[in-house]
Amino acid sequence: MHDQPLITQEELDFIQHLHSKPGSSKRRPAPDLLVDAGAQLKELLAYCAANEQLTIEAHVANQRLTFTAHLVEDAQQVQHLELGTPQIFEDGPSNRAWRLPLDPPVALRQRNAKPSDLWVHELSLNGLLIELRSKRATPEHFKLILPLAGQKPITVEGSLVRKTSDGLLAYQLDPLDKRGSERLQQFIFQQHRALHPEVNRS
Repeated sequence: MHDQPLITQEELDFIQHLHSKPGSSKRRPAPDLLVDAGAQLKELLAYCAANEQLTIEAHVANQRLTFTAHLVEDAQQVQHLELGTPQIFEDGPSNRAWRLPLDPPVALRQRNAKPSDLWVHELSLNGLLIELRSKRATPEHFKLILPLAGQKPITVEGSLVRKTSDGLLAYQLDPLDKRGSERLQQFIFQQHRALHPEVNRS
């Protein structure tokens, strides 16, 4: 009996591209990936993918992309790993979420769609770096609408953490619901790929 592929060809192509050398225009052909392991190890892998949190990590451009993998079965009853949108972290001693620079900054909006006086300079899965464009007192907390290019906006809430040396305000994002979190994660990943073409597939 032949080993069954654990990930799809598209997923394998993407992971291999993450590990290819930056600037290289040639892509190596991606062979079918078979698990070269004993039955016990494959059983353990399948169990972890089906019952635990199994992740695949890629290190590129001084960042760490963490993909959550789920074991799924296709119409031919072949099991393979399905990768979700990755979380992106900065490589280093601390586990800090990668921050997406927004240039130009984006205004958070009120419920009536009018721009607020809070403008986002950087965005991550758990925080924002904001400029206050008015002379009012710094808000300790806000609940506003975050526009996402190419997607519907999402409602975000933030709590003030500190003021930075250059006068910006660091806010921690309150936890989003599952749908909002997934959309924010997808948006950040899409923008990360645009900023780092070396991790895009040719």
